[in-house]
Amino acid sequence: MSDKYKSWLAFAAVSFFWGTTYLATRIGVVSIPPFLMAALRQGVAGICLLGYFLLRGYSIPDMKALKGFAFNGILMLAGGNGIITWGMQYVDSGLTSLICALTPVWIVLINLLLGSKERITPLTLLGFTICLAGQVLIFRNRLYLFEGEHFIPGVIAIVLSNILWALGTVFSKNNSTQTHPLLGSGIQMLTGGIVLSFVSLAMGEHFPVHAEPKAWMALAYLVVFGSWIAFGSYMYVLKKLPANVVSTYAYINTAVGIILGWLWLKEPMDLFTVLALVLTIAGVYSVSKSSLK
Repeated sequence: MSDKYKSWLAFAAVSFFWGTTYLATRIGVVSIPPFLMAALRQGVAGICLLGYFLLRGYSIPDMKALKGFAFNGILMLAGGNGIITWGMQYVDSGLTSLICALTPVWIVLINLLLGSKERITPLTLLGFTICLAGQVLIFRNRLYLFEGEHFIPGVIAIVLSNILWALGTVFSKNNSTQTHPLLGSGIQMLTGGIVLSFVSLAMGEHFPVHAEPKAWMALAYLVVFGSWIAFGSYMYVLKKLPANVVSTYAYINTAVGIILGWLWLKEPMDLFTVLALVLTIAGVYSVSKSSLK
């Protein structure tokens, strides 16, 4: 199989399977504490993936690469994934996926702040404005949600997780290494799992002996499809495809997340939701397109 074919197959996996993880996470956090669930997901996935490569004779990367993988694991998995898992206790999966559609916008902004050659153009500003309109529209018929005690902290947590994820994406893209992408992913997952374990302990979370079977099934799904397949594929395509192409995964998995939340959990799907999705995707597309100029 050619590298080009592998790259687009991995991109397809990221685009679809990450869209399904919003549903799985929402199901899991109902009866499994959020940081513990994220720790189990990343820790189990990391141990298995790292063990597989070590058994096949691969060596642990040098210290420089190891520090880079560990740092990225803290940013993207302990920070990004751990925080969003906590936030999804209070925010439904479809709304979360729509907020997460803005990740490519954060990537462009972070690149600008770090002094990249990208510049703010009229198309960029138009994209930001359209994205903002989409985000405002999605809350238009959901103002009642702000009356919930934890809804606003949940939304803030999801936005913060997006920023940390974008930071990790930029860091990973700008720090090349000869290490196999999946081996590097395993190190990042294990690091994230260890950090999240300490966070879980600090938060006083306890092992959910009486968690619902569907929550354990959701956790197993997240390990296999969310971490091994989707995250491993993401690390692979970051090295193989242009960043602006990779960022378009957000268009697809946002739609997947909203549709699955509607079908499975009966989350709201009205005209405003559809319009918000269209506006957000159009805005992100404009921002991504402007970054090519």
